[in-house]
Amino acid sequence: MPAAVDSVSNPATSDRASSPPFGAIAVSTFGAVVAATMPLAVILSMPDIAGGLSVSADEASWVTTLYNVGTLAGIPAAVGVAGVTGRGRTMWIFGLGFALSSLVVAVGHSLSWVFIARFLEGFFGGALPLLMMLIVLTSLPPGRGQLEGLTLFAIATSLGGGVAAWAADALIALGGWRALFTSQAVAGGLYALLALFVLRADRGNRALLKAFDWPSFLLLSMGLGLVLVFLAEGERRFWFEKWWIAASLVCGLLCIAFAIQSMRHAKRPLLILSIFRRPTLSWSLILQVAFRFGTLLAVFIAPQYLARIQGFRTEQIGGVMLVMSAATLLTTPVAYWLAAKSDPRIALSVGLAAMALAAAMCVQITSEWASQEFIVPLLLAGMGQALFAVATMRYAVFGANFHDGPSHGIAFNIARTFGLVGGLALVAHTVVEREKFHSAMLAESITNLQPATGEGIAAMMRALISWLPDAAGVQRGAFSRLSHETARQAFSLAYQDAFFITAVVLTVAAVLVWALPALPRPSTLRLLPSQGPNR
Repeated sequence: MPAAVDSVSNPATSDRASSPPFGAIAVSTFGAVVAATMPLAVILSMPDIAGGLSVSADEASWVTTLYNVGTLAGIPAAVGVAGVTGRGRTMWIFGLGFALSSLVVAVGHSLSWVFIARFLEGFFGGALPLLMMLIVLTSLPPGRGQLEGLTLFAIATSLGGGVAAWAADALIALGGWRALFTSQAVAGGLYALLALFVLRADRGNRALLKAFDWPSFLLLSMGLGLVLVFLAEGERRFWFEKWWIAASLVCGLLCIAFAIQSMRHAKRPLLILSIFRRPTLSWSLILQVAFRFGTLLAVFIAPQYLARIQGFRTEQIGGVMLVMSAATLLTTPVAYWLAAKSDPRIALSVGLAAMALAAAMCVQITSEWASQEFIVPLLLAGMGQALFAVATMRYAVFGANFHDGPSHGIAFNIARTFGLVGGLALVAHTVVEREKFHSAMLAESITNLQPATGEGIAAMMRALISWLPDAAGVQRGAFSRLSHETARQAFSLAYQDAFFITAVVLTVAAVLVWALPALPRPSTLRLLPSQGPNR
């Protein structure tokens, strides 16, 4: 069993015996919201960050990549620290670490220091959602508050997609790109301060430090991090054309294989591998990865289109994306009712279908689309996000007990990270490659010999003749404008393909939902004897 089990489960028992730790749940919810929102705000602000650091876009991309690598290491580490120090002190440690590392990024002028600090920021900040999930699982029993706590977790980690652009704009307007990280330092400090007043009786067990599965932790963290580097940086480095990209994938897979072998023979494994034999968890992880394609509608595809094709700034994008968050909040009561009183597969399937419909509505996107055309798709995406996020939590934790509950939390949160990074990699690669294809096809179809082309150039020249003094300049301007319009059309067609792939993935996922087994209602679940503390 995991080394953290003993100490994590004992406090939970006392929590159940008295009253749920609502203060700890509230503080951890605040941390989960910050940790789920700010990384997306940073992604949407990468041009400002690259300009502020005076580096290229390729160099600046490591600001995001290293944060995610740190997250993959911090998630399993948080469980071990909770076993040694207790849940409340773990919240304080990770909140303080998040605050200090964010402050280093905010004041850093050396790129190398920013990179190191971003890794640490991911290590501490990326684990905050897991800590919330851990507190809910170990404090609230099935059928008596756990679904409500998991619903809160689902919404706290889902709102970021719609709020991130607005938050990025507000903070950059307030203090430039550094305000993105200063605000995280303030939020982390507040989180750490509040954590001092919750779960104070949870002392942990320092003897578990030696019992922690260090070999598996190091191998798994390295393996997952290297595979993530392959996914995140592969598109920018032309995938296998760079030797170290291929080496990252191979070495990462080898480390993961060695980690699995290590966990199979460990007395207290980092992850209890038997949990993956449960179809409820395995399918929920697969669907979680597919679900991240739907969130890309707000995180990547729509913002990229509006910025690149329509020239929208962050503040304009933020106003549009808020529609998605509003729809998510308004749909949450319906999602909770379906998950609690009905078959959760209905909510899962309808949620994925709604997001698939949102993507399908955007397949016919043209270079003339503006923000108002995205309102209905974003409303559907927000509704689907709430339905899926709440219902999937029932499957992610079904059958979990005190012994393997931390393993469920680690697996679920790692899947969330990989789903987002993998989806971004696939969609970005699709847009780039399909833009090249459509540009080549449009270039072949647009020639001076075609009457439509000649008429278009002539119309552009007539529009420019009053602005430019010489005929050569008018002709160059007309051809430049034609080239610009062709590029816009090629990118619009590429985004059509990206929306199409997203719609197909989500549609298939909506059908696969019904491969999941039916679950009993939460009100019929009871705490099993095997779920008691380890003696």
